[in-house]
Amino acid sequence: MKNYTRLLAYMRPYVNKFGLAIVCIILASAANLYVPWIIKDMIDDVLADKNMALLNAICIGIVVIFFLRGIFYFGQSYLVSYIGQKVIIDVREVMFRKFQRMPLAYYDRHQTGEIMSFVTNDVAAIQSALVDNLIDLVTEGCILIGSLALMFYLDWKLSLLTLVVIPMVGQAMKIFGRKIKKSSNVIQVRLAEITALLQESFSATRVVKSFVREDYEIERFVHSNQRNFEAVMKNVQQTSMLTPTVEFLAAIAVTFIVWFGGYEVVNGDITAGAFVAFLTYAVNLANPVKRLSRIYGNLQKAMAAVDRVFAVVDLEESITDSPHAKPLPPVEGRVRFENVTFSYKEGRRALDGISLEAAPGEMIAFVGPSGAGKSTIANLIPRFYEVDSGTITVDGHDIRDVTLASLRGQIGLVPQETMLFSTTIRENIRYGRLDATDAQIEEAAR
Repeated sequence: MKNYTRLLAYMRPYVNKFGLAIVCIILASAANLYVPWIIKDMIDDVLADKNMALLNAICIGIVVIFFLRGIFYFGQSYLVSYIGQKVIIDVREVMFRKFQRMPLAYYDRHQTGEIMSFVTNDVAAIQSALVDNLIDLVTEGCILIGSLALMFYLDWKLSLLTLVVIPMVGQAMKIFGRKIKKSSNVIQVRLAEITALLQESFSATRVVKSFVREDYEIERFVHSNQRNFEAVMKNVQQTSMLTPTVEFLAAIAVTFIVWFGGYEVVNGDITAGAFVAFLTYAVNLANPVKRLSRIYGNLQKAMAAVDRVFAVVDLEESITDSPHAKPLPPVEGRVRFENVTFSYKEGRRALDGISLEAAPGEMIAFVGPSGAGKSTIANLIPRFYEVDSGTITVDGHDIRDVTLASLRGQIGLVPQETMLFSTTIRENIRYGRLDATDAQIEEAAR
């Protein structure tokens, strides 16, 4: 639950709205506790004593209370949904910022679809934990506590009998909860696999069609989809077993209550109205316990997504500014490699003891087969990757001693692959210099 506590910390900016939402939830829940008491008064006072004044008061009270309940219900739904959506926006922003700061090595190890799944599927699962489940958790918790308090007020002996089943329910929820969380984590992984497969297949449509591999891609998708189905059904099986288990334990408690309560009514230890009210509260008690078990299962599903999200948030950013980094002054463009060694994977060197120097204005071409390290040399200058050993300097400044922004801001890089953002041609040209004027953009286009 450590990560769930971290998630709740994102609610801190909205604590005032959250407090108001809790008040609305409590007051809306209190209306449910009023009904059994009405039944008690109807049986013991109105029907027994033919008290019309009390009957009129009860009827007016019902209308007023449920009118107020409607207002509080609207308040709780709106406020909790507002907070939930704001938190989701904040979490998405934190994750996007994190991915923007991750080095290229991270993207080499992870598929684009998998990364997209973190921001879409996993964050969407968190929304359920914060909105629907949070409302239900507080609502059912209020009904549970309120019902118990009124039950003890009516008959403490019957109430103690009811409490015997609670430890058994708690143990059942604990056992099933661990299994549900584990299977939910598998579901999130399977969803990430499907997203990655879709991204790959759609982005390589020309390749797929040129090799006539449509049927092969369909087969891959069907296989991945089936694995996701199996993971979901295993989770459904575990969730479906939790609720009837809790219901059965609650039914045992209700059975004892009915027998012992009936015995007390026959002996005159409790009135018929009080027993019916107690029984209604006991049913009210059983329903929250059943719903809380379902909420607990849903929270475990969401926790699998929460764990994945914070695993990303906690990733180490391997390429960052050093504590003593200074801005790189305007450069002339003298680049020097001194005995540089670099490996994408341990034990497989892409560059081994490379030394070279490029003077300002000098044009140098690197020629060699694919994988010889041509692109690697270009990628090391703006520190897209960190060298294993050796030094790279620009105008005599070690690139590890200057800020990344000042270094990359003075490097122009033409990538091998054509990349256009989903915006206008003007904005694509301006991307390298956001403050460029229209005249400068037109000159660059020429």
